[in-house]
Amino acid sequence: MQSTMRSLVFATILVLSAVALVQAEKEKKEVEPSENKKQTKRGLLTLGYGYGGEFDNGYLVGQGGHGLDGGLGLGEAAISAGAIHGGLGYGHIDLGHTTNVERTVTWLKGIPIPVPVEKHIPVPVTKHVPYPVKVFVPQPYPVEKHVPVPVKVPVKVPVPVPQPYPVEKHIHVPVKVPVDRPYPVKVYVPQPYPVEKHVPYPVKVPVPQPYPVEKHVHVPVHVPVHVPQPYPVIKHVPVEVKVPVDRPYPVHVPQPYPVPVEKPVPVPVEKPVPYPVKVHVDRPYPVPVEKPVPVAVKVPVPAPYPVYKQIPYPVEKPVPVPYKVLVDRPVPVAVDRPVAVPVEKHVPYPVKVPVPYPVHEHHHESYGHGSYGHESYGHY
Repeated sequence: MQSTMRSLVFATILVLSAVALVQAEKEKKEVEPSENKKQTKRGLLTLGYGYGGEFDNGYLVGQGGHGLDGGLGLGEAAISAGAIHGGLGYGHIDLGHTTNVERTVTWLKGIPIPVPVEKHIPVPVTKHVPYPVKVFVPQPYPVEKHVPVPVKVPVKVPVPVPQPYPVEKHIHVPVKVPVDRPYPVKVYVPQPYPVEKHVPYPVKVPVPQPYPVEKHVHVPVHVPVHVPQPYPVIKHVPVEVKVPVDRPYPVHVPQPYPVPVEKPVPVPVEKPVPYPVKVHVDRPYPVPVEKPVPVAVKVPVPAPYPVYKQIPYPVEKPVPVPYKVLVDRPVPVAVDRPVAVPVEKHVPYPVKVPVPYPVHEHHHESYGHGSYGHESYGHY
């Protein structure tokens, strides 16, 4: 019991000292200006994996660890026994109601960044090692000898050409070929236009089960080659042969003889010289020249068009059916008939109308203004 009491007292003293240190650190931070802030890079200690921040030697207060300030949880956390017994927590300790303790829990959680990891995978490397291979050579072995064969090569021989020789010159003369005018050609296309569409459909091919697989196995076959033993070898040995030659005898050489030589003689040759000749033409007259006239020809282009399908449907058609209407007794009906009425028809006849005519008097009057006045007319 005494040992437990001592440990509790020692723990309370440590907690109080830790609270005092934390309060002092907070006051120092409030006094320091903003210019003296540490611009340290965030590493693995600030990613929230159990490590501390920027004070207390890199370990946050209350996040576990060892040492005086590293394992003391302030607030609701348990007190780590890193400085006392190395791992036993003593739960929550009431510090009294008069102490003012500010509880601030800061949880710094970083974002993990993917890091490429190179993994070396062993790959088998085949290395070709040359080794001597024995090739069987028959003894004795045949020797092939190339024998040259004479080949005929064509030789160009000059051929005499007679002088002078005729020269034919082809003169191209335009020939007019009568061509009819283009006329429209009607191409009849069936309506509706048949359109063929290939529709693929699956075809089942029977496959035997199990499926026989034929595998060709190469079997070495030994073919015996007959070689005579011993192998006859013919060797040509040159032997000197003496050819008897008689003594030299005189040979007659013919003397040079005259040979006629043909020499060309200049001969006058008449050469026609072209000169202009005027041809008299009476009067130029127009000559009709038929020129092809472009005519638009409509060529039907196959294009999709609507196809109407006639579907029969019932249509009600009225059919006249004789129906007898019963009449009790025939009743006389008054029918108005037109009556002839005499109409006076006016017949045109000639009517005599008096026409005034001028009467000439002795005094002269102008006929310009009032020659046909009221006073110039005579008696009727």
